[in-house]
Amino acid sequence: MMQLDTLALYNATGDIRRINFEPGRLNIITGDSGTGKTSLIGILRFLLCDDSPHVPLGPIQNTVAWYGLLAHVGETAFFVARPAPAHGVTTTQVMLSVGLQELPPFESLLTNINTDELVAYLGGLVGIEDNLFVPPEGHTRRPLAANLRHALYYCFQRQGEIANPDLLFHHQNRDFQKQAIRDTLPYFLGAQGMDALRKREELSRLRRRIRQTNLELERARDEREQGLGRISGLLAQARSAGLIETTTLPLTTGDATTLLTNVVSGDHPLTPIADDDDLAQTERLVQVRNDLRDRIRELNDKLRGLDDYANVSTSYGRELNEHRARLASIGLVPDAPTDEAPCPLCARPIPADPSSDSIQAHLSRVTRRLELAQRDRPLIDTARAELLDQRRAARRELSDIDTALEALAQDEEGREAARGLATHQSFVRGRITQFLETATNDPVVAVAVLERQLNELNARAEALAEDLDPETLRSAVQSQLAIASRGMTELARALPLEHSEHGVRIDPYRLTVVADTLQGPAYMDAGAIGSGMSWVGYHLTAYLALQDFFIRAARPVPSFLVLDQPSQAFFPRDRITGGDLEELSDTDRDNTKKLYRMMYDVVAALEGRLQIIAFDHADFRGDQWFQDSITEIWRDGDALIPQSWLRPPGRKG
Repeated sequence: MMQLDTLALYNATGDIRRINFEPGRLNIITGDSGTGKTSLIGILRFLLCDDSPHVPLGPIQNTVAWYGLLAHVGETAFFVARPAPAHGVTTTQVMLSVGLQELPPFESLLTNINTDELVAYLGGLVGIEDNLFVPPEGHTRRPLAANLRHALYYCFQRQGEIANPDLLFHHQNRDFQKQAIRDTLPYFLGAQGMDALRKREELSRLRRRIRQTNLELERARDEREQGLGRISGLLAQARSAGLIETTTLPLTTGDATTLLTNVVSGDHPLTPIADDDDLAQTERLVQVRNDLRDRIRELNDKLRGLDDYANVSTSYGRELNEHRARLASIGLVPDAPTDEAPCPLCARPIPADPSSDSIQAHLSRVTRRLELAQRDRPLIDTARAELLDQRRAARRELSDIDTALEALAQDEEGREAARGLATHQSFVRGRITQFLETATNDPVVAVAVLERQLNELNARAEALAEDLDPETLRSAVQSQLAIASRGMTELARALPLEHSEHGVRIDPYRLTVVADTLQGPAYMDAGAIGSGMSWVGYHLTAYLALQDFFIRAARPVPSFLVLDQPSQAFFPRDRITGGDLEELSDTDRDNTKKLYRMMYDVVAALEGRLQIIAFDHADFRGDQWFQDSITEIWRDGDALIPQSWLRPPGRKG
């Protein structure tokens, strides 16, 4: 809960101008125009996060050498000071001293960090955790992490903002700020926090595992599809070396793997087959390969013939359709012409004509032929699918034969190089052992396991993606704002404000106030809510309701509001001095007092957890609660910059 204690201005000679604020209370600085009230928001923002105080040319720019601020978050006090830059110049230099509760002398001011480090430290002190808003797919803007700068949207209202119906939030009209408010508001409301960041990181890890598992599954499926092709070569070598019976034919990959395992663990080798047997086996495999190639060519011819027939059938059907369309003549000839049947063109009765019957008969024959032609299509598709399955099976078998022949050819070279039966068998066993150490025992089982793992990973990823869905976030934001809007409606009705009887709320995407009416929603930025009282009132009620929500929900937003001239909707624009508002109408004076009384009561209800600092012309001298809230009066020469600072050096007043 960050609140402000003392604002300090240092001049070059070391003099200090102090402005003290009471934590947990309404603080009012009342004074005339031109006394420096409007510059206070820029100075406070400069001390918290900005690179310039944006003060105008004049007394402040000419006299202030350093700006300083004493503040606290809970029990932690800190002091921030920054050297005053020249007009139009920015600076990132900052002095930060944690634990300091008194203003240090001018001589001890020395920068030690920069603004980014200040924002990070104060954000952490307030309680801003690691967070990241990731735009929905299709959006080009970068992800955005909420920090202290974004939290200050809900702590300031400049003079040009508090009564502006086109704006609701501080800095809303500046470049890129409107989108930044939309993107970070969910975090500050509590609709998106560390849990969302953790889920997003977990989702990234899951998606990496899904990609890796998919690759493993593709390899396992490849092994399964090839069947015995990968190990048929090893089986052929084992037969050639006499390690297995020539008549042994495994039916599945698992059987083949078991057979190879037995070969490696066997105690005694079988008698190797002779070279003549190798030649006979090779010739048999070559013959099978040739038969398979012929079979594949035959299947290809059948597929081409079937495709040609399908094309002819399609063309024939198209011709029949065109013929039927010409005969039908877009309804010029009725289905059953009678003496009473009118002509579609001239509306006269159509006389009986034998040619009409002939046309109708011909049209019926064409329609029947078209139905017969279309009836063949499912049969063609079924036959084609069967031929494709047969061709795929033949190609897989051909691949197995090619692998076995290649293995036999390689084995022939190995046998020539091997010395003796034992050496050759050891060579084959070594290759089998190497294969068994790297290959999956059963590709069918491996595929099933990987598919189950992939389904589990996808289910977890889908659940996380649903939690992070933009619509889920939108619903959570609306839910949190609905709570804040109830308090806003109560405040608006108490004033009362225009259109508040049916409820008012904050639109988080349009960033404006909307009142529910019997005629539909009334948007403040669309001119549906009029009068200066309503504009100022809705800005205040929105900010007070949000601060109340942030405080009660323990959200990481500084617990202070700085408001510049809430009475401007009623105060004469050309007024220079005085704050008694005597020249105002009773209605305007009462409305101004209502606004301040609302602020006073909300601060009291929150029991010190909210601080409001307001700068204004108004001064209700007959109301004690208002007088108790005044911390500074800038009139009759008193202002932000003391008169003594404005005198030429060496001159005494």
